[in-house]
Amino acid sequence: MKKLNFLLLLVVCACQEQGPNCEETTNQRTTDQTAGLVVSMLDDRYLAYDTKQGEDLGRFGIKITDAQQYRRVFSYCCENRLDSVDFAQFDVLGLTTVNLGSNSTYLLDVKRDDAAKKIVYTVTERYCQKASPFDGRGNFVVVPKLPTAYQVEYVRNQ
Repeated sequence: MKKLNFLLLLVVCACQEQGPNCEETTNQRTTDQTAGLVVSMLDDRYLAYDTKQGEDLGRFGIKITDAQQYRRVFSYCCENRLDSVDFAQFDVLGLTTVNLGSNSTYLLDVKRDDAAKKIVYTVTERYCQKASPFDGRGNFVVVPKLPTAYQVEYVRNQ
Protein backbone atom coordinates (compact mmCIF):
# COMPACT_ATOMS: atom_id res chain seq x y z
CA MET A 1 0.00 0.00 0.00
CA LYS A 2 2.86 2.38 0.82
CA LYS A 3 4.38 1.71 -2.61
CA LEU A 4 1.08 2.51 -4.30
CA ASN A 5 0.72 5.77 -2.37
CA PHE A 6 4.29 6.72 -3.26
CA LEU A 7 3.65 6.03 -6.95
CA LEU A 8 0.46 8.08 -6.91
CA LEU A 9 2.28 10.97 -5.26
CA LEU A 10 5.04 10.74 -7.84
CA VAL A 11 2.53 10.81 -10.72
CA VAL A 12 0.69 13.82 -9.26
CA CYS A 13 3.95 15.73 -8.80
CA ALA A 14 5.11 14.90 -12.33
CA CYS A 15 1.81 16.03 -13.82
CA GLN A 16 2.06 19.37 -12.05
CA GLU A 17 5.61 20.10 -13.19
CA GLN A 18 5.62 23.74 -14.14
CA GLY A 19 7.85 25.42 -16.64
CA PRO A 20 9.61 28.71 -16.01
CA ASN A 21 6.89 30.75 -17.71
CA CYS A 22 3.72 29.90 -15.74
CA GLU A 23 3.43 33.19 -13.90
CA GLU A 24 4.31 35.20 -17.01
CA THR A 25 1.85 33.29 -19.18
CA THR A 26 -1.10 33.64 -16.86
CA ASN A 27 -0.47 37.22 -15.79
CA GLN A 28 1.23 39.12 -18.59
CA ARG A 29 2.18 37.52 -21.87
CA THR A 30 -0.62 36.04 -23.96
CA THR A 31 0.78 36.50 -27.47
CA ASP A 32 3.81 35.41 -29.40
CA GLN A 33 6.79 37.74 -29.53
CA THR A 34 9.30 38.54 -32.25
CA ALA A 35 12.88 39.79 -32.15
CA GLY A 36 15.79 40.60 -34.41
CA LEU A 37 15.09 41.02 -38.12
CA VAL A 38 11.44 39.91 -37.97
CA VAL A 39 9.16 42.45 -39.68
CA SER A 40 5.92 40.52 -39.11
CA MET A 41 4.47 37.06 -38.47
CA LEU A 42 2.14 35.15 -40.75
CA ASP A 43 -0.99 33.52 -39.33
CA ASP A 44 0.06 30.66 -37.03
CA ARG A 45 -2.28 28.30 -38.89
CA TYR A 46 -0.18 28.51 -42.08
CA LEU A 47 1.37 25.10 -42.72
CA ALA A 48 3.71 24.28 -45.60
CA TYR A 49 2.67 20.83 -46.74
CA ASP A 50 3.50 18.92 -49.92
CA THR A 51 0.52 16.67 -50.68
CA LYS A 52 2.38 14.75 -53.40
CA GLN A 53 5.22 13.73 -51.10
CA GLY A 54 3.11 13.76 -47.94
CA GLU A 55 5.56 15.82 -45.94
CA ASP A 56 5.81 18.99 -43.92
CA LEU A 57 8.07 21.36 -45.86
CA GLY A 58 8.90 23.41 -42.76
CA ARG A 59 10.04 20.47 -40.64
CA PHE A 60 13.72 21.29 -41.15
CA GLY A 61 13.14 24.96 -41.94
CA ILE A 62 12.11 26.68 -45.16
CA LYS A 63 13.04 29.92 -46.91
CA ILE A 64 10.50 31.36 -49.35
CA THR A 65 11.92 33.91 -51.77
CA ASP A 66 9.27 34.57 -54.44
CA ALA A 67 5.50 34.77 -54.94
CA GLN A 68 5.27 31.59 -57.01
CA GLN A 69 7.03 29.52 -54.33
CA TYR A 70 4.86 31.23 -51.67
CA ARG A 71 1.61 30.19 -53.40
CA ARG A 72 2.90 26.66 -54.08
CA VAL A 73 4.09 26.07 -50.50
CA PHE A 74 0.75 27.13 -49.02
CA SER A 75 -1.55 25.67 -51.70
CA TYR A 76 -2.67 22.92 -49.29
CA CYS A 77 -3.84 25.09 -46.39
CA CYS A 78 -4.50 28.65 -47.32
CA GLU A 79 -3.79 29.59 -50.93
CA ASN A 80 -6.99 31.67 -51.19
CA ARG A 81 -6.34 33.77 -48.08
CA LEU A 82 -2.58 34.36 -48.09
CA ASP A 83 -1.15 37.53 -46.58
CA SER A 84 0.41 39.84 -49.13
CA VAL A 85 4.24 39.82 -49.16
CA ASP A 86 6.41 42.03 -51.41
CA PHE A 87 9.15 39.57 -52.39
CA ALA A 88 11.23 42.35 -53.95
CA GLN A 89 11.86 43.57 -50.38
CA PHE A 90 11.15 40.57 -48.14
CA ASP A 91 11.63 36.82 -47.68
CA VAL A 92 9.63 34.41 -45.52
CA LEU A 93 11.23 31.94 -43.10
CA GLY A 94 9.40 29.07 -41.41
CA LEU A 95 10.18 26.31 -38.94
CA THR A 96 7.48 23.87 -37.89
CA THR A 97 7.11 23.01 -34.22
CA VAL A 98 4.75 20.78 -32.25
CA ASN A 99 3.59 22.28 -28.97
CA LEU A 100 5.13 20.49 -26.00
CA GLY A 101 3.27 22.37 -23.28
CA SER A 102 0.02 24.01 -22.31
CA ASN A 103 -0.54 27.76 -22.59
CA SER A 104 2.39 27.97 -25.00
CA THR A 105 3.59 31.17 -26.59
CA TYR A 106 6.57 31.56 -28.86
CA LEU A 107 9.55 33.83 -29.32
CA LEU A 108 10.48 34.02 -33.01
CA ASP A 109 13.95 35.51 -33.44
CA VAL A 110 16.01 36.08 -36.60
CA LYS A 111 19.63 37.20 -36.30
CA ARG A 112 22.17 38.04 -39.01
CA ASP A 113 25.82 37.04 -38.58
CA ASP A 114 27.83 38.89 -41.24
CA ALA A 115 31.16 37.36 -40.17
CA ALA A 116 29.88 33.81 -40.70
CA LYS A 117 27.59 34.83 -43.59
CA LYS A 118 24.58 33.18 -42.01
CA ILE A 119 21.11 33.90 -40.73
CA VAL A 120 19.93 32.13 -37.56
CA TYR A 121 16.18 31.66 -37.10
CA THR A 122 15.36 30.50 -33.56
CA VAL A 123 11.90 29.42 -32.43
CA THR A 124 11.55 29.21 -28.64
CA GLU A 125 8.44 27.68 -27.07
CA ARG A 126 7.50 29.11 -23.69
CA TYR A 127 5.08 26.90 -21.83
CA CYS A 128 3.51 26.81 -18.41
CA GLN A 129 3.16 23.05 -17.99
CA LYS A 130 4.46 20.15 -20.04
CA ALA A 131 1.71 18.38 -21.94
CA SER A 132 1.33 15.72 -24.57
CA PRO A 133 2.53 16.96 -27.97
CA PHE A 134 -0.24 18.36 -30.16
CA ASP A 135 -1.08 21.08 -32.62
CA GLY A 136 1.71 21.80 -35.11
CA ARG A 137 2.63 25.37 -36.03
CA GLY A 138 4.50 26.73 -39.04
CA ASN A 139 6.10 29.76 -37.31
CA PHE A 140 6.38 31.77 -40.53
CA VAL A 141 7.95 35.22 -40.32
CA VAL A 142 8.57 37.98 -42.84
CA VAL A 143 12.13 39.33 -42.85
CA PRO A 144 14.02 41.83 -45.02
CA LYS A 145 15.38 40.27 -48.23
CA LEU A 146 18.29 38.02 -47.22
CA PRO A 147 21.58 37.91 -49.12
CA THR A 148 21.66 34.88 -51.43
CA ALA A 149 25.19 33.98 -50.29
CA TYR A 150 24.05 33.58 -46.66
CA GLN A 151 23.14 30.18 -45.24
CA VAL A 152 20.06 29.94 -42.99
CA GLU A 153 20.36 27.93 -39.76
CA TYR A 154 17.13 26.85 -38.05
CA VAL A 155 17.04 26.29 -34.27
CA ARG A 156 14.18 24.96 -32.10
CA ASN A 157 14.23 25.57 -28.34
CA GLN A 158 11.46 23.53 -26.77
